[in-house]
Amino acid sequence: MKSFKSTRVVSAILFCLMFLPAIAAAAPAKVAVLPFTINSDKDYTFLQKGIVEMLSSRLASPGKVEVLDPIATTSAMAEAKGLSGDKLAQAVAGKLGADVAIHGSLTVLGESVSIDAKTLDITGGRQPLTFFKQTNGMGEVIPQINLMAGEINSKLFGVTPQAAAPAPAAAAAGAAVAVGAGAAASSAPADIHMHPEKLLQNGQVASAEGLPPSPLVGAAAPVQQTSSTLNPAFVAAPGVQAGGDPGFWKSRSYDHLINGIEVGDVDKDGQQETVVATPDRIFIYRFVQGKQQSVAEIKGGLVRFIGVNIGDINRNGTPEIFVTAFASNLNALESSVYEFDGRQFAPIVQKSRYYYTVVRNSALGDILLGQKQVSDESIYADPIYEMAWKGGEYVPERQVLKRKGNLLGFAYGDIMQNGSESIVVLDESEQLQLLTPDGKRQWMSEDKYGGTMLYYQPPSKAIGNLNTISYLPIRIRTADLDGNNKLEVLVIQNHDRTRRLMTQQRIFSSGQIEALAWDGLGLAPAWKTRTLSGRIQDFAIGDFDNDGTNELLIAVVTKEGAVIFTDAQSSLVAFDLKPAK
Repeated sequence: MKSFKSTRVVSAILFCLMFLPAIAAAAPAKVAVLPFTINSDKDYTFLQKGIVEMLSSRLASPGKVEVLDPIATTSAMAEAKGLSGDKLAQAVAGKLGADVAIHGSLTVLGESVSIDAKTLDITGGRQPLTFFKQTNGMGEVIPQINLMAGEINSKLFGVTPQAAAPAPAAAAAGAAVAVGAGAAASSAPADIHMHPEKLLQNGQVASAEGLPPSPLVGAAAPVQQTSSTLNPAFVAAPGVQAGGDPGFWKSRSYDHLINGIEVGDVDKDGQQETVVATPDRIFIYRFVQGKQQSVAEIKGGLVRFIGVNIGDINRNGTPEIFVTAFASNLNALESSVYEFDGRQFAPIVQKSRYYYTVVRNSALGDILLGQKQVSDESIYADPIYEMAWKGGEYVPERQVLKRKGNLLGFAYGDIMQNGSESIVVLDESEQLQLLTPDGKRQWMSEDKYGGTMLYYQPPSKAIGNLNTISYLPIRIRTADLDGNNKLEVLVIQNHDRTRRLMTQQRIFSSGQIEALAWDGLGLAPAWKTRTLSGRIQDFAIGDFDNDGTNELLIAVVTKEGAVIFTDAQSSLVAFDLKPAK
């Protein structure tokens, strides 16, 4: 009898052990929803909170998905100081014991909003999901978040998406009356300050009839004055109103700084590539039909990349990639040049002591300019030359400017429309100067332009002395974008909260690109892009997305990062260019 009882006990234990994996597998997945980063000049805290609440309510599924307490998530984020992106999500999930973390950002550009989100499975059992959506108005944000939650439930957890909460009887009756009365009533804008669940009725944005209009989407919202020729997002003369087309495209957010960009066909495949310089790598992308393709990656080693240009200077039919770089201690130039050899992008010049830039001349083609850093006193003290390919290297051939400028903030062309070259430079005080080739000043701006966090640190001449950094100027271009046969000077203007009063500290909040044109007395504003949140580091002009039309492509840094190479955030923004016919 005793043996029979023992057998039954053992059988029961074995039976339980057989089903333990199934029981464990049935445990609900724990999800941490991090508050989205909001990139905007305005306060959207209410929207940030609403997105967390909506994702939490939509994702939660009894027995399958457990969304962790938002307060605990916020507390874990506060403890993970200095982290961002995937690293922050991993730290928060690890702290809370979550299986999946969801993080993202919203970038607000006027009336348009870009939603950028990602899921991260800490257990490694699920592939990450990425989401990107560009909306034309705040009213579309909540419906897109609702769709995103449904996709996460379906693809990640195998849960059938929840249907949107049915509208109350009174609201449904009101909707029926509105339809019968006419379309005007049904098109009333939603109040984006409403709770997200109330904004959705039967999967659609709820009407805000009877509520005060939102200051962002209501009829009384202010309309920016914009250009009707080049792009609806460019600010022009008073009285020109915006069209319905937002006029821009935004990439996903990259978890690194972007120090330079350029567009060109660098692998001779007949399509344009976008070359992106980060502090330690060069990324080569191809954008086709809105999709990003990775072409190649070049690692920098012990140098810091600060700028990139493209041009076929050795005239062999394959454009070279000119990368201006500093040594790791930032006190000497170590630039390099790469060229596609049919298999890879191979270096043809390394450890060059020159700053490089390429300008495009309608008659002469690509022209390489170089400036050797000889003086330790100033980055503006050395002459600028046109360079030529001779004997397997790039050598100075014709002096363009004796001094007064640094090549990183330099451009030239027939700016004054007098048949001869004029030069524009950003001087040491970051004011724009218009010069003749012999260096005589014709005009100088009252405003400061440029503005970057990149700097040169000259070697100290005395033991124990602290080095004084010199902030670098940034890109200037000349181009006839509106097709009126007159060159405009395109220059970045970043807005520093310290107003450039602090020589060793800068805090940039926003920026825009301004086009200036010669009016007989000086360079006068012609148009400018809308203000972008963050710092503009570089820009390029070209058909970056291979749609047959040129764009103004801008590199925007929205988060500088705690230290070099880490915890930064950047993106690319492109504006279509449609010159008048």
